[in-house]
Amino acid sequence: MWTISRRRFLQIAASGGAAVSLPWLDGCAGDNSSPGTPGPTPTPLPEPLRFFSAEERAIADRVAAALVPEGDGIAGAMSTGAVEYIDRYLAALEGPVPVIYRGGPYSGRWPFPDGETGEPSGDFPHNDFADVLPLTRLQDLAFRIELYGSESVANGDINAPLIAPWPGLRSIYREGLQQVGEPTPDLQALRDLEDEAVLVLFARTPREFQDAFLRNLGEGMFGAPEYGGNAGLRGWSDYQYDGDSQPLGHTLYAGDGTPRDRPDQPNQSEDPARPPQAFAAEVERFVTGITVAQGGTKFF
Repeated sequence: MWTISRRRFLQIAASGGAAVSLPWLDGCAGDNSSPGTPGPTPTPLPEPLRFFSAEERAIADRVAAALVPEGDGIAGAMSTGAVEYIDRYLAALEGPVPVIYRGGPYSGRWPFPDGETGEPSGDFPHNDFADVLPLTRLQDLAFRIELYGSESVANGDINAPLIAPWPGLRSIYREGLQQVGEPTPDLQALRDLEDEAVLVLFARTPREFQDAFLRNLGEGMFGAPEYGGNAGLRGWSDYQYDGDSQPLGHTLYAGDGTPRDRPDQPNQSEDPARPPQAFAAEVERFVTGITVAQGGTKFF
């Protein structure tokens, strides 16, 4: 029987670079505020487009819940809204403005530091992540091939004699989800299946679908919430990441340039807010995988 553990999922997500290796921040929440400081009104995002039919979305939700279930004190795929991210990504080129890349580096969740004291100020930056960045011509072509297949653009299948044509993620997802749902008489029967039975159905789908679903699921769990997943920042907070911490950062610098730790998130001394227990084994593996994949060094 083919199954995937939470630990294995985290390893796969780490190898795909689905998150950014950053320190953990206690109390990281889904609003645009820092501890003790009222934040600005969040920048409204345009209504996103989606790809899945209602039936496909229900099947994808069930598979995601089986792959990364809730529990063990940390969020799973469903509570982080990972499938919502996938649904939006597959429809990213359907609107008049392709929604692939968003801006940065500031999300508006953290204020600027005061120039004299280094303390958090009441001045918050614009949420750059709400801004959609335009694609270059080559980026547009690349993502059209990624989503719609190599035959969707002129000369996209020019290497077909050497490399098999790429069918596109939309086609891969549509066929893969159909195969998962075929053996069950209706959606309720699929919902009632035990997780192991759902994983068996998932294991019988094409490898391209399995790889794409796992990779995109990791992106949805640990990406910036403006992309559709990581609901309430659960993917960051539960896995001990603080996500986007700029422009405030963690080290505060007074007007004379003297650095010191933020009391609520020290870098150079023990964090009193950090849980006293060590990382769970699967979380440590995930953090290690992300760090090494991005060229960093493990210090714990």
